[in-house]
Amino acid sequence: MRLLTFNLENFRNIGSANLVFETDRVFLIGPNGQGKTNLLEGIGMSSNLRSFRKSGMEGLVREECEECRMFFHFSDEKGKEREILLSFRGKGEKSLIVDGEKLSKLGDFLGEFPSVALSSRDFRLVRDGPAERRKWLDLLLSTASSEYFTHLRLYHRALRERNALLKKGGGDRELDAFEQALIPSAMLVQKMRKESLPKLSQLLTDRYATLSAKQEEAGLCYKPDLLLEGEEAWFQRFVEGRAKDRIMGNTRRGPHRDDFTFLTNGRDARTFSSEGQQRGLVLALRLAEFFFIRQARNQIPLILADDVLGELDEERKANFKSLLPAEAQVFATGTSFPSPGEESHWETFRVSSGTFLKS
Repeated sequence: MRLLTFNLENFRNIGSANLVFETDRVFLIGPNGQGKTNLLEGIGMSSNLRSFRKSGMEGLVREECEECRMFFHFSDEKGKEREILLSFRGKGEKSLIVDGEKLSKLGDFLGEFPSVALSSRDFRLVRDGPAERRKWLDLLLSTASSEYFTHLRLYHRALRERNALLKKGGGDRELDAFEQALIPSAMLVQKMRKESLPKLSQLLTDRYATLSAKQEEAGLCYKPDLLLEGEEAWFQRFVEGRAKDRIMGNTRRGPHRDDFTFLTNGRDARTFSSEGQQRGLVLALRLAEFFFIRQARNQIPLILADDVLGELDEERKANFKSLLPAEAQVFATGTSFPSPGEESHWETFRVSSGTFLKS
């Protein structure tokens, strides 16, 4: 996948920008707060219509403007030209037109224009609670598999309905019906997570070995909230938990409580790894994500690298650059180039106050 042109209006501090990209290595350079990350964020919205920096759409439309518009012109793996027109308002109402056809379902769009965003903020995946890690994993697996996305939605819909019934004191027969709808999707979501995490772990291990010059080992360990076999076992578990679930007003156990752990040298990275190791872990994880999507979708995602080298030592910087896939189009930002004499390797845009000047 190659992004050929990107036009946008009224996005964050960017009033209007019309950019043409001629190479596979694009660098946005300038002082902090000028709009480098904003442009990268806009490019990333072509992947799943979400910001990689925040949840929700508030704050994305430029102040005092009603609507943001983005136009993306891509060339896919076969050289076919593809177009996206995305517009949205401050409260999140979106309009999406792909190749001239208006789409209303995210499931019809996920995975069509994949990208992987590498950010210095990603270390929160290691440090924060399970919700952030589940959110990342669910988005990745939904991008890789429409089947996963479908069953994840069915699971959460049934979960919301069961929780609503618990809150209003629904009877056992009503709960039986909701649980029969909940269990098949719960089992499939967990099955696909169990199958995917070892693959992701191996990809992470390989990338982190290069990043650390093979001095350290990294991996992922799946931690399911419940590990049950067969629909009857799941049903029995929900029945046994109903009394406490009624008291709490929600479903306390299930895939919506799953987690996974980052490991360095066989130990929990949240507790035993330094900040530098944690940052290296998530950079390696994002590159593992790139290869996972590539294998699942047979597409080469864009790579969006938002000032990710500043926190790394010189050895890890050099090793990281060697990990960037040669076949991927890379968009990177920074207040300076990663190393002296590197400017000639990049198609460069200098950024100031929301404007972009090719140099």
